[in-house]
Amino acid sequence: MKRSKWFVHIAGLLAWQYVYRLFFFLVIGVTSVQDLSCTKKDAPFVPTDSLGVINKWVYDTMQLYYYWSDEMPKRPDYSLPAQEFFASLLSVHDRFSWISNRMDIGGPPKTTIDQFGFHYALIDHPFIPQKLVGVVTFVAPGSTAYNSNLKRSMIFTRVNDQEITPQNKTATIQALNANSVVLQLSALNSNGHALDDSARTGLRNGFVPPKAVYATRTFQQNTLKCGYLAYYLCLEQEDANLLQRVQRLKNEGIRELILDLRYNPGGSVASAAKLAAAIVPAFNPQNIFLTYKGNRHGGTVKQSFQQTISFSGYGAGKDMSYLQSINLGLQRIYVLTSSVTASAAEALLNNLKPYIQVVQIGEKTFGKDEASFRLEDIRNPRQVEWLMMPTIYKITDANGNGNYSNGITPTHIVDEFTSLPLQQFGLPGDKSVDKALQLIYGTTAVTVTDL
Repeated sequence: MKRSKWFVHIAGLLAWQYVYRLFFFLVIGVTSVQDLSCTKKDAPFVPTDSLGVINKWVYDTMQLYYYWSDEMPKRPDYSLPAQEFFASLLSVHDRFSWISNRMDIGGPPKTTIDQFGFHYALIDHPFIPQKLVGVVTFVAPGSTAYNSNLKRSMIFTRVNDQEITPQNKTATIQALNANSVVLQLSALNSNGHALDDSARTGLRNGFVPPKAVYATRTFQQNTLKCGYLAYYLCLEQEDANLLQRVQRLKNEGIRELILDLRYNPGGSVASAAKLAAAIVPAFNPQNIFLTYKGNRHGGTVKQSFQQTISFSGYGAGKDMSYLQSINLGLQRIYVLTSSVTASAAEALLNNLKPYIQVVQIGEKTFGKDEASFRLEDIRNPRQVEWLMMPTIYKITDANGNGNYSNGITPTHIVDEFTSLPLQQFGLPGDKSVDKALQLIYGTTAVTVTDL
């Protein structure tokens, strides 16, 4: 194993609002990093004003940590505003890095699940060519969307009074991710041959209650029991509940498992590792769970299940003997995915594969095979404290397999939108669940028991 040149506290993947702090052998900002690319011919930039000081910190820090540091310009324009300067350093392959002054500049991108508490998909209009409609796929209980009576399977035809078309799709997505939005809801008419406007609903951003597990149940036909677990956020503070749900499934004597990751945007990789430990057969805490691949300074870092879990800020699941006691002893697992499945959820899906047969069902995943960490400029507490979340590592499994920046393609592709309305998720009638049940039982006629 190539030993990393960094001493890195790897706490998890970037996803939603969950961020972690990275420590190096010196504190970034306390001691300025020297220009690593300087030569006698090309002297290092010496800042003469506050903007130059900030941008010099940005450049030096990025050159040290950034995954694509070898693609950074050798002579950047230090006169640019900090956010523009940061953007000028990014690789064309980079979709996720960001910088913020903690107040009004930059920060992580927001989505409708962050702002309002719902996921959606834009699909072809079922009756009008060259038009699109939005379909609500998931609503978080207690969120603004939930309190506004938005429900899974609802259809919207306009956003802020604008029809949705292939030409304005990008602008529509941006509007949906804003602090407020107005949706024109529509419903299939009684004949099922047209959409009729039903209501106009305005949403404002608000608190979305964090929750990891949305359903746990069993399916059964004859003596064969299959578990179902809807895991929609890798959230450490919910790990105790997650593992209790796994324990219930074990107590039920399940022999198959459907893990629903369709609406999981990621979160803590330590949480993902805890669940993986309960799934992989003959769990060994010392087996490698993931591999981090960095730039020339970062090298390659391999982490065992136990090492990954040790970085969790919550005690639940840190006892390896406990994880072994609740291990489900499966031979295969059926994983449901969508284009929302991202980050730590994708790492969970990908990094199970060296240890267990994974049957993936649904849509291709989002494609975030990267780890980002919080880097802060804390040299002068009286000045604005800038922070960055650049991509630092690519994520692979124990065998070095990854490279899913374009998403992970399912074993069985399922288009849930071929017939509307959508059915309740996690039950027979839900197309992705139906596909899993067909593979397991040869039928969807099963007995359902909620746990």
